[in-house]
Amino acid sequence: MPGIFISYRRQDSQSAAGRLADHLREHLPQVTIFRDVETIEPGVDFVQAIEKALASCGVMLVVIGPRWLTVTDAAGRRRLDDPRDYTRLEGATALGRESVRVIPVLVEGASMPAETDLPEDLLPLCRRNAIELTDKRWEYDVSQLVETVRKVLGVAADSPRPVPTIQPAAPPPTRAFARWTVIGGALLLVVAGYLLVNGGEEPLSVPGPEITAGNPAIPADPSPPAVSGPVAELPPGIEPTPTQPAQPINLTGLWQDDEGGRHQIAQQGNRIAVQGVTPEGIVYGAGELRGRTGWVEYTLNGYPLRAALEVAANGEQMRVVVVDAATGERDVLTMHRIK
Repeated sequence: MPGIFISYRRQDSQSAAGRLADHLREHLPQVTIFRDVETIEPGVDFVQAIEKALASCGVMLVVIGPRWLTVTDAAGRRRLDDPRDYTRLEGATALGRESVRVIPVLVEGASMPAETDLPEDLLPLCRRNAIELTDKRWEYDVSQLVETVRKVLGVAADSPRPVPTIQPAAPPPTRAFARWTVIGGALLLVVAGYLLVNGGEEPLSVPGPEITAGNPAIPADPSPPAVSGPVAELPPGIEPTPTQPAQPINLTGLWQDDEGGRHQIAQQGNRIAVQGVTPEGIVYGAGELRGRTGWVEYTLNGYPLRAALEVAANGEQMRVVVVDAATGERDVLTMHRIK
């Protein structure tokens, strides 16, 4: 495959030429890039090396910086006026080959030379359309150059890389918490019981310590909110619902709310632990169940909430009331056991 020859003056644009070469290697790894400072070995005839490289190149990039025209030799004479000047030899040789596309590349604010500034063998360079590479839009400018080189050399374009989909982080529940906040609380209660015993069911993949019968992630002595009245287990602001005499109910299992959230509850005695996933995020908490009523204190994405629940006589359904202690707002949802 034909390669790329990068022509430049070390005193003018060595840094830009090196940067360009690195970018081309990254985007055209299958193409050989000839750049004298890296390619010509010590003791090799420079003119012969140029001839040999150009014989296998399909593109020459003539990198022109602000001093490309004016660099002088030790005697103060303009180097471009010397027929043996390497940069002049490179350009003139490439311009004389129909098989080589010569592209002027302007860097560091340089302008295309005028015909009056060039020796005769470089005059065709003025008729070549140039491309400008600027620091502010370097990536874009070089990408345009790469596409041109691809077409000239017949190099297939890279397969487009899939753009990763970034899932936005779930926003923290607002003070005027939505229905999902309620759902989150209820689900936590459900999950708490399930995780305590595990019961052989498939656990949900949820952050937080694993809750099992031998390692319940529940406080040893959970303290319900201090509330005056006959039902001390219920959080402030949640009125107790009349229930039938307490009967043994175990909430351990997988539950789903009427909004599609899924939660696991683990229960050990009257202690319950809950973990779950809702559209608003992760719920995690613990509480108690006495008879058919209970309470849970939990967090939804780190935001603290309280919930009271009332379990149906058959143990397959529960009513959950969630309260935001900071605002006093509340909501109600229904949970159904699915495992």
